[in-house]
Amino acid sequence: MSIDKYDLIIFDCDGTLVDAEYFHNKLVSDVLTDLGLNEYTPEECIETFGGTTWEHIKDTVASKHSVNVRLPPVQERVEKIIPFMEGNMKPIHAALDFVKFVYKHAKIAVGSNGEDEIILKSLELQGFMDYFDPQNIFSKNHVPNPKPAPDLFLYAAEKMGTEPSRCLVIEDSYAGAKAGVAAGMDVFGFTGVAHDKEYATHRLTEAGATQVFDSYGEMYHHVKSAYKLTA
Repeated sequence: MSIDKYDLIIFDCDGTLVDAEYFHNKLVSDVLTDLGLNEYTPEECIETFGGTTWEHIKDTVASKHSVNVRLPPVQERVEKIIPFMEGNMKPIHAALDFVKFVYKHAKIAVGSNGEDEIILKSLELQGFMDYFDPQNIFSKNHVPNPKPAPDLFLYAAEKMGTEPSRCLVIEDSYAGAKAGVAAGMDVFGFTGVAHDKEYATHRLTEAGATQVFDSYGEMYHHVKSAYKLTA
């Protein structure tokens, strides 16, 4: 079972399957604002740090501003973010429909720089757990180096029994697209929930995405037509 040259499709989570990036970056913004770095609004954090890890944010800010950034413990982040998500998370239009469609034609997985508990809760809230389970959901905690290193996508491919050259990555961030390309995989960029779609398209293309789509409807029609698939 495959979609032409792809046996496995690996989705990022935040900004690609679920629209939870604001909640994560609001917490980042709050931490940095407490340090007097008021320029890091949630929107600025999304643009600057999208797709990266807390550790990367800490190192970047410490280097740029010569400040000591205290990372909230993982459980504290989980306890703050999940209640926001439960009451405020919005679906990404047609994301679930696209997953249902490709699920019929190829293996699918999630590869995210997020925390395991938050990834699982995000997917559960948006109805994705009929198609993904813990055995095909991979996080930064599974590998030594998170995105933009290729480790996470290579690990997902290995666990799913697929050669990297037979994998397609769907990503919304520069770091994620870079990771997919470094892993030797094709990358589709997604800008459906980007705040600045022109900039996001530029960054994804710069990272090596072969195509960039503004909606899952657009991606669906491309995949269906290019690979001659039935619905």
